Parts: sequence; C-alpha cells; structure tokens
Amino acid sequence: MEPTPDTDASEAEENDAAWVVVETGLEAEELFGFCQDVERLFRINPAYVFRRWEDLGGGIIRWAALNESNDREIDTRFSVERLSHGLAVTYASGLKTRTTFRVEPGGGPSGGGAKLVVTDDYSGTPEAEREARKGEVDTSLNSWGYGLHKYLRQWRRWSGLAPWRWYMRRVWQPMRPMARRIVFLLIVITALEFVGFLLVFAIFRLNLEGYLGL
Repeated sequence: MEPTPDTDASEAEENDAAWVVVETGLEAEELFGFCQDVERLFRINPAYVFRRWEDLGGGIIRWAALNESNDREIDTRFSVERLSHGLAVTYASGLKTRTTFRVEPGGGPSGGGAKLVVTDDYSGTPEAEREARKGEVDTSLNSWGYGLHKYLRQWRRWSGLAPWRWYMRRVWQPMRPMARRIVFLLIVITALEFVGFLLVFAIFRLNLEGYLGL
C-alpha cells in the first residue's frame, strides 16, 4: 500500500490538512461498517500509547495517550459525527481540529472495492498559532495508514473466524504497540522452533527407518 493524495488534494492543501489513502479491497458497505468502531480505528494507530479511553455518551469520547511520533501527551475530548460516507472526529483542544474517515470507491487492486481516506485537518487553528506550534503536528498519519492497511488485509482473510475476532478485540487491541511487536516476534520464534522440531523429527525418523531396514 502506497499512501497517495486525496482526490480533493487542492482543497486539503488550502485547509492545511494532511491525508492518506488506504487501499482495502473491501466493498464500500463492509468498510463503512468497519469504520463505525471509532475506538478500534484509533487503537490501530501504532504511534498511540493509550492512557485512557472513556465513552461519555452522546458521541463524546474522552481519551489520553502518548503520541510517540512527536513525543507529545494527548488528553482531550472529541465528538463523533456519523456521515453518509464515513465519520468525522472533532477535537475539543489541541493543534489538530478534526480527523475524517471517508469511504470512497475504487480501493481494490483492479479498481474494485473501496478505499479509506483518512484526513487530519488543522485549519480550525489560526495560521499564526499553527506556525508557532509546529512541534505539535501529529506525524503519525502515514504509520496510521499502513497500520489500517495491514489490519484490513487481515480482516479480509480472517474476520470470518470468531476466535480471530475475539483475539484482536480482547487481546490485541488493548495492547501497547511495543507489546504487539513483542508478541509478534514470539509467535514468529515459536513457529520457527516448531518447524525446526518437525525437521529434526523427520530426519530422526528417516534415519531410524533406515537403521531398522523399514
């Protein structure tokens, strides 16, 4: 997946926004349904180390996290607006004022399916203030796009299995990004060790059969 400009790039540039396009291969209806889980969308971002996530009701979320992309602490609220093409998140404080998740057609390798356009909008903050607070810009958007692409690729393959859905929601999702990486490495190491055991066992069996003349 290569991040590419939004179809309305000129408007985004004028509004001082950054965006990433995620090819999904999912149909628009399925991708739209996936985007309704706001907490999952945010926790997929590999740069966010969550301290708190609280649903206050009425579409208001209180959250706190360390953003490892700029080493800034986040502690704010946001409101969620459900849209016909996705959803929009408007922050109560901070340099970034709005994040939108928009489902668009044409996200498959052959032009089918749907794609997800994630846009971080800073235009609600005055230009002079944006310039003075450049260090607070959230630079995790590209990593977020790659994280969404990877997750959605796995979703296409495994979401029909209830154990996979349970693991991703109950175990993987609450993990810190570092813990996810450690678990992945442990799984890879365990798999390699198991393959090694099978090879040794196969060689031992072949030698034993040769010795016994079987």
